[in-house]
Amino acid sequence: ERVSMAKKGAGGEESVVVPAQTEQAKQGPPRKRNPCPGIRCVGGRIYDPENGKTCHQCRQKTMDFAVACTQPRKKGLCPIHFCHKCLFNRYGENAEDMTKEAGWTCPKCRGICNCSFCRKKKGETPTGILAHAAKASGHSSVHDLLIKGSDMVVAAQTLSSLPKKIKKEHKKGNIKRALGTDDGTDGLLAQGDDNTGTDLNALLPVPISKKLKKGNHRVNDMTADEKCPVEIKGELHIRNESTDVPGTKIELPIGTPVTDIAGAELEVDDVGSALQFHEFCRTFAEVLKIRKGQPEKVLQVITGGGRIGREVPSVVADLHISLLSVIQEDREENPSDYSRNGDAWIIDTGKYISESTVISKELPVDCLSQGVLGYKKLSPSLKLHVLNFLCDEALSTTTLKNWVLKQHESATERKVAAREKFRAVKEKEKELKEKLTIKM
Repeated sequence: ERVSMAKKGAGGEESVVVPAQTEQAKQGPPRKRNPCPGIRCVGGRIYDPENGKTCHQCRQKTMDFAVACTQPRKKGLCPIHFCHKCLFNRYGENAEDMTKEAGWTCPKCRGICNCSFCRKKKGETPTGILAHAAKASGHSSVHDLLIKGSDMVVAAQTLSSLPKKIKKEHKKGNIKRALGTDDGTDGLLAQGDDNTGTDLNALLPVPISKKLKKGNHRVNDMTADEKCPVEIKGELHIRNESTDVPGTKIELPIGTPVTDIAGAELEVDDVGSALQFHEFCRTFAEVLKIRKGQPEKVLQVITGGGRIGREVPSVVADLHISLLSVIQEDREENPSDYSRNGDAWIIDTGKYISESTVISKELPVDCLSQGVLGYKKLSPSLKLHVLNFLCDEALSTTTLKNWVLKQHESATERKVAAREKFRAVKEKEKELKEKLTIKM
């Protein structure tokens, strides 16, 4: 097997064929991780895998000074330690002072831990290295920065990534001149250990750009958002952040709106409601005993595909009665024996709508109290709203909740069984390979 490489010479590009083995030999084998590195000193820290203490924040086993948590648990005290660097940079606490306290509680037990593991358990995104950004923005620790919110974190990261000369101008109090902001900007000042205030809101629109090449002092035609002023040798210059942006605005083509759902022609504003109803029926067809094709037929009748005479069509009435029975059973009410041709199920639907605490202004209350006559006066959009209201009420019942949990458990069991089956196949394959190796 050979690898073709392009080689540029005096006469142009030439194709050179290099053996694949030679190319692999140049790259070398990947470096393997040492499982037992032993005691080592890196960056002024002594790493000892046997006698060191593991920091909960950085997860490094070092001989650094660490503070132990004294919070009692079911099986003794909390085993978590925090090294002095992480405790100061991430939470602004002095390790020596915390040791002198009688009952110091670690940030994890206090519920303010911002390590990657704890933030993932809370459903939050890990922060990464924020100590430099917190210091640059005037905060005493990462914890103080995170309290201010995500907007403040983004502003702090923007400030920490600015060129050094802009930071120097900022510390002198000339950040408005260096960044080209208006004099009337009234930003939020974040005070930290330093006496200097940081106008973080003024930094939000400033993009993070690459280093400026020498000689690039010309200002091109661009918008205000693409300009990033930089001070070079005492003079203010503006560089072009994006040179490949077209001058004319690109107009995207207008798509054709989808108004046909399950054979029913709908208004554009009613498409979302129809999709919501159809998805609900598809998901809970088994537990609600919804027949195949019934949701499509209901949509067609409601939107005018089938004319409503003196009585509501049976396919529409049956679905309303089925939803009402589930709701009444959950409320420990005796399910009424509704008649398809009667007005009782329509009147009861109006009562539930009027009793609801989260009622939409579009849902009719007075019309449904008139029975079939009131239902006939409703527009297709309002009829869809009535159906979706009953679907939402049924979705909060114990019957549907238990059914969802049951489906989740069965899906989990199928997943575990598939994993076990796959594992057994891999084990069998491994045994066959070993037998073939022994025979050979």
